[in-house]
Amino acid sequence: MPPRTNPRSDEKLTNTSMDIGLAFMVALIVAAVLGISANQLLQGYGGVLEWLGSQNFKAMLFYPMLVFILFDLLLMAFAITVLYKYFNLYMTPVILPPKAPEIHVVSQQSEVASNWERIRELANSANPSDWNMAILRADAILDDILQHKGYQGEGMADRLKILDPATMPSLDRVWSAHRLRNAIAHDPVTEHTKEIIINALRAYQDALREMGVMP
Repeated sequence: MPPRTNPRSDEKLTNTSMDIGLAFMVALIVAAVLGISANQLLQGYGGVLEWLGSQNFKAMLFYPMLVFILFDLLLMAFAITVLYKYFNLYMTPVILPPKAPEIHVVSQQSEVASNWERIRELANSANPSDWNMAILRADAILDDILQHKGYQGEGMADRLKILDPATMPSLDRVWSAHRLRNAIAHDPVTEHTKEIIINALRAYQDALREMGVMP
């Protein structure tokens, strides 16, 4: 009695054989396609190398190289220009315009006080000629103040004539001091007593206070 076979097993074996055969055929087809592709790639790569080494490619490279060279030259020129401007800006000494002289305005009170201090030193000197110089300077100070106050005239006497005694209560004493000044100017050798010099200087001092230029 022959052995019994399983129909399902036979069917399964048949299907497996077909799958193996189909897979083998697909593998052959893939291998053929890959072979052709690899051959084409190798041929293409060789053609690229051959084209790169041709004389025509070198000629094509000439123009881009020329463009890059011109661009480099422009960059160099720009860099040199920037460095030149930097050098002129930071290395060239800056010449400042001459500074205007400062003008110090001295008030009449300060000027009179400074000059009167010198007159006091001359009056306290032991030399009679210094006393005469003190009178001359005191008269000149008062005359200068009168001119600044707007009193007109060719000399001190003309300015004293137009003065109002209400403005200068010591006017009569100033007249006496001015006459002493004229005597000293015409005869500087003549000596005057210390008392006469002091009285004349006090008259000038009071007049300057009345004019508002001496405290």
